[in-house]
Order: sequence, then C-alpha cells, then structure tokens
Amino acid sequence: MIRNKRFQLMIGAVGAISLLSGCALSNAATDTKPTAADSGGPVNWSSVAPVKLTVSSIFPPGSTAEDLLHNWMDAATKATGGTVTFKVYEGGVLHPATEALTALKSGLTDVTFVSNGYFPKQLPISNWDDIVVQTATNGWGYPDVNIAGIGQQLVHYEGDSAAAAEMKQNGFMPLLPMTSGPAALTCSKPFSTPADLAGRQVRVANTISQGEEQSLGMVGQFTASNDQYEALQRHVLDCAVNATTTILSGDFAAITPWITVMNTAPTSGANWVLSTTAWDKLAPAQQKALLAARIQPLTQFAKATLDQYAQLGAAAKKGGGGIVDPTPFNQAITAYWAGRPDMKSIAPKGLKDPDASIALTNSVAQAWRNLSLDKLKVPKSSTNIDTDLGLGSSVVSDWNTWQDALANKLGAK
Repeated sequence: MIRNKRFQLMIGAVGAISLLSGCALSNAATDTKPTAADSGGPVNWSSVAPVKLTVSSIFPPGSTAEDLLHNWMDAATKATGGTVTFKVYEGGVLHPATEALTALKSGLTDVTFVSNGYFPKQLPISNWDDIVVQTATNGWGYPDVNIAGIGQQLVHYEGDSAAAAEMKQNGFMPLLPMTSGPAALTCSKPFSTPADLAGRQVRVANTISQGEEQSLGMVGQFTASNDQYEALQRHVLDCAVNATTTILSGDFAAITPWITVMNTAPTSGANWVLSTTAWDKLAPAQQKALLAARIQPLTQFAKATLDQYAQLGAAAKKGGGGIVDPTPFNQAITAYWAGRPDMKSIAPKGLKDPDASIALTNSVAQAWRNLSLDKLKVPKSSTNIDTDLGLGSSVVSDWNTWQDALANKLGAK
C-alpha cells in the first residue's frame, strides 16, 4: 500500500492531480475471470488481473474513520492474494468532502468518503432513508446506539435498499458505513441548561442535527467537516456537533472543551464508498473478497468507537472544560422527535414503496437491538453520564457473537 501523507485538511483538489481523472483504476486486463470464483472453491489468484484502486481521504491519522479504511485495505489486499492494492491520497488533497460525487464520477478517485447530508439534491432518497434509520435508533442512547447501530447500518444497505439503488445511479456503492452516536456537542463556553445555549451558533452536518440543536434554542449552521475548526477558532461558531472520533483526532476539545452527549440521533449516511465503475472492473472473486474483508475492520471500528467515548472526559478536562450532564437537554430532544412528521408523509418523489423501506429499516434495527440487549446483555443508558461514557468496548463481553451476526447479516430478508 502506498500512502501519500499530506495532511492538509483545508486544501481542495490539487490541479496537477487532476491528471488522474479518468484513470484512477489501473487494471492490466478486465476480461480475466478467476478459477472457481463463483463455486466457492480456492481461487487461483495468479490468474486474476491485478488492480490498483485510488483512494481519497479527508480524515486525519488516528481517527476511527481513517483506521477503518486502512484496516479494510490491508484485509482486502490479503484476501485477494495481493491482486487488489491501493494508492492513498490523504488530507483531502484530491478533493474536498463536498465534491466527492464529482470525484467519483470523473474517475479522480475510486474510493472516498461520502456524507449523504452534503448532497440533498443528488441523493434525496438516501437522505430520507438516513432519517428513517435515525428515527428507528435515536431513542437507544449510549452505548447501545453504537453496538446495535453499526451492525444494522451495514445490513441495512445489503437488503432491498432504495438508498443503495439511488447511490448506484449516482456512480457509487456504500462500502464501509460509519454509524456512531449519539454525536457530542462541544462548546467554547460553559453551559448547563438550554437557556445557556440559546442563540449560540452551532456547526451541524445535516437537517436532523440542525433540528435537534435548534430545539435547544441554538442556531444551526451547515459546515463541512474540514471547515469547522477555523470557524470555531475565530468564534464564527460557538459550538459544534461531531462524532467522538472527530473531536479527539481533530483536538476539538482544545478550543471547545465543554462537552455533552445527549440522546440525539446517531450519524447515518456517512460511508466509505466505492465507485461502481471500479467495482464493475473487478473480477468476481475480487468483489467477493473485498466485501468479506469488511467484517473484522468493522468490528475493530465498533470497539474503537466505544473506547473513544471513554476518552472524552480526559480530553475535556485537558482543554479546561468538562463533561456536562445531558439530562436538562434530553427533554427538548425527545420533544423534537415526537413532533417530527410521519416518514411516509415526507417520502421523496421517485420512492416506489416507502412503507416497505420503513418496514425493512425497522426490522433490521430491531434485530440488532434485540441482539444487543438479549444476547450481548448490554445495559441501557444510566442516569450517570460519566459512568456511561467510561464503559468503553468492555461493555460487550462477547464480540465474537457480534462479529458473527455481522458476517451472517443479522436481520436481512
């Protein structure tokens, strides 16, 4: 694996790199078919044409998103007998997050991060689908929304998903979903009640986050991930809503050290994706191996996500702040969700059967919720936020059962 380590998080696509457009996937031949690829027998990898995929990342090293990507690439190369390798451009040097779809369609990159919330016009069904997922999972609380939520998100896209079909129409397929939650609210100044937050400018990444924070009297501002740190430093923004990994890897607690984790919805529609053009050029055995290679990295991602919540307290204290009790805020969040319209009533045009989509999402979510509570014996949220955040990945005593459920697509129809 070749890594171009240029961690310039504020940079856009570099002009010279645009020469890569149209040739991101290098393949010696596309008509080679592997021996026993479809029979389940051993693959003669020497008969499979090697492929090098171009990868674009906007995330800093040490983030769970970046670790997930690299763990999967390592596993994929091993699983394909070295026939699939990767050329990685880090730090956003190929394109900013808001130009991911263009980069995929042009061939500038084969693998990149796509947040559906950045593309409401291009991905209306996917954005609606994300809210269906959030509606099904927002009341689970920490830590269960991660333990059950990460698994359900992968299986959710494996079934008859209208969102996955729309993504394919836009030239990509979801590869590694990165559900985490609840997201954390970080602020530069102390707060303890909704009245303290009234009027503060808060970074949000999607409409649900905006609605949740506005229920507390805050003013939501859509801001791309790579643009928010400077806005917080310059006090253009007072607060930000982010996944825990973003807070820790980006050192957000240094400038917004007052942190709370409310019963807000998890992130949804945040995926490492693969270009359909690249996918179609892979041999069947390579396709199968790349998908199977996701299971162990996603298990590691789930563990790391939980462990990072346990680090929030120390990061807040180091920054001169602390963890804020979410109890005074959860009532407003609950009221926001209770007042939201029925999902069928706001289904986008072009969605043939919203009832079926909602039922599928709820079925998969419930299967994973049952696994978490009944088999893994994960405790429901307590009233002590410090206790909850400190649980870490040890809250699951049997990760093998979780991983087997992921591999066997628990809840899939």
